[in-house]
Amino acid sequence: MTKPSAPKTDSDTYEVLDEALSELADRRRAWLGDDIVVIGLLASLIDQAERIFPELVSTARANGHSWDDLAAVLATSPDEARLRFDPDSPIADGRRPYDID
Repeated sequence: MTKPSAPKTDSDTYEVLDEALSELADRRRAWLGDDIVVIGLLASLIDQAERIFPELVSTARANGHSWDDLAAVLATSPDEARLRFDPDSPIADGRRPYDID
């Protein structure tokens, strides 16, 4: 098992995000020349990514990963990770990736 590491942003993450923004703009027939449009598209991608976390964290926990492991890759503390993702937490995000708002 590899040791968990903090999130890393670099040219790869920038390129992937840029491609995702372009693809989403194409699908929604949105113009990337308008800053407010780009902000809205980026907010949509962030929201969707946030919806994926609870399921992945649950799977990671079931596969034996500790709250310390999860905290490392989420760049937070184990207590914060547990508070955010433990299904028994009063503030846990219960949304799932395909929930429609």
